[in-house]
Amino acid sequence: MFNYKAKPKYANAKTAVWWDMNCCPVPEGYDAGRVRPSIEGALKELGYYGPVTITAMGDLTEAHPHFLQRLSSTGIVVQHAIKARLATLVFNDLMEFKRNNLPPATIMLISDKLDGQLNFPLGRNQQIQSGYNLVLASSSGGSLQRLHHTADWRWKTLLEAAADSVSQDTTTSYVLRKCSSSTLSSFVCRACKFTGLSVASFTSHLSTEEHKKTMNAQAAPEYVNSKTAVWWDMDTCPLPDGYDARRVRPSIEGALKDLGYYGPVTISAVGNLENAHPHVLQGLSSTGILFQHTTRVRSYIYHDLRMFKVDNPPPATIMLISDQVEPVLSIFLSLDQQKSYYNLVLARTFTPPSMSCLCHTAEWLWQTLLARSPETTSCVLRNSASSFLCGSCNFTALSVTDFSRHLSSEEHKKEIPKRKRSRKKKHSG
Repeated sequence: MFNYKAKPKYANAKTAVWWDMNCCPVPEGYDAGRVRPSIEGALKELGYYGPVTITAMGDLTEAHPHFLQRLSSTGIVVQHAIKARLATLVFNDLMEFKRNNLPPATIMLISDKLDGQLNFPLGRNQQIQSGYNLVLASSSGGSLQRLHHTADWRWKTLLEAAADSVSQDTTTSYVLRKCSSSTLSSFVCRACKFTGLSVASFTSHLSTEEHKKTMNAQAAPEYVNSKTAVWWDMDTCPLPDGYDARRVRPSIEGALKDLGYYGPVTISAVGNLENAHPHVLQGLSSTGILFQHTTRVRSYIYHDLRMFKVDNPPPATIMLISDQVEPVLSIFLSLDQQKSYYNLVLARTFTPPSMSCLCHTAEWLWQTLLARSPETTSCVLRNSASSFLCGSCNFTALSVTDFSRHLSSEEHKKEIPKRKRSRKKKHSG
C-alpha cells in the first residue's frame, strides 16, 4: 500500500500508538530500546512530528525482565493483558483517548489480529468522531482494509528500515529524555489494575496468586443488575463423577457475583440427555435449571440465544458453557453481536490455543468454576415454564420421571429418524 504524507493539520498533532506484542513481537536479537525511535522515525518520514505515546500490550507472563526494562526505558508504557480481551482493552483505550484529545490527532495500531474485532466498532466510531487519522502496521502489511487509513507498514520492515538511522547514541538519548519526562506508571497489569514503576515489582506481581485469580474483568455498571442468561452444553462440559448436581447453580452464580453480576440468572442445560441419570437431573432441576434435550446442541443454543435477544434488549449478559463455541457458533454469534451488543462471558474445559473472534469479558475453566462452591441450594420455580423440554419431539414435562419416561418411549425413538430424514430432505431440496 502507498503511504501518504501527513496532512498539515496532523503534522504537529498528537499520535497515540497501541502495539499488540503477541502477534507483532520484537525480532530475536533486536534491541528493544530501538522500538520507539524506529516507530517515531517511520512517522517522521511521513511528516508526523507531534508528541507520540506508545502503549505495548500483550501476555507478558514469560517476558524477560531485560526486554521489559529496555522498552520502558524509552517511555513505552508496558501493559499485561489477556489475549482474549486485548481487542476490547485497545478499543476502550481508543475511546478514552478520543474523549481526552480532540481532533486533529493520529491513531496508530500495530497488530495482526485486531482487525476482525476492531474494524466494525472502530469503523462506526470513526464515522461519528471524525478528524482522527489512522495509520497501521502488521506482520504482513495490508491489515484492516475495511477501515480508512493513510499508511500501512510491515512491522519487521518498519523496524529494519530505521536500523541504520537509529544509533546507540540515539537510543541512549531517548532513555535519558523519556525517563526524565515520564510521570506515568511504566508497567500496568490490566487484569488486576496493578501499576508499578520497576521491572522487579511488575514481574513479581505477574507470578503472584492474586494475579492468577483476577484475570477476568469486573462487570461494567450497566450489567451489574441486568439479566444473565446461561446456556450450558452438557455434552462437552459434563459434571465430574460424584459431583453434587445441586452445586452447579451456586457455583455459576458465585463466579458471576465475584465479578459484580448481581442480576437474575437463568440457566438452560442443553444436550443429549437420554443417558443422563435421573438423580443428576433431579438435583439440577431442584435449583431451577431448565433442561433441553437435543442432539443439535449448537443450533439449539444459537436459536435460543437469538430469541432471548428479541425478548430482552441490552444491557444483558450471555454466558456460554461449551467446548463448541469455536469455530462455527462463534462466527454466527460474532455477526449477531455486531448488530446488537450483549456482554459475553465464557466457560469451557480447556484453554483455547488462539484468540477467539468473540469479544468477551470473562472466561473460566469449567472444572475450576465448579470447584469454587461447596454449597448446595434449592429453589422454587417462579414461573410455570416446563423444567424439561425434548427438542426432538417438542415434548414438555415438569418432573424427572415424566421426562425420563418420555426419552425411553417408542414415540421418542421413532421421532428422531423422522427429524433426520426431514433435515436431509430440506438440505437436498
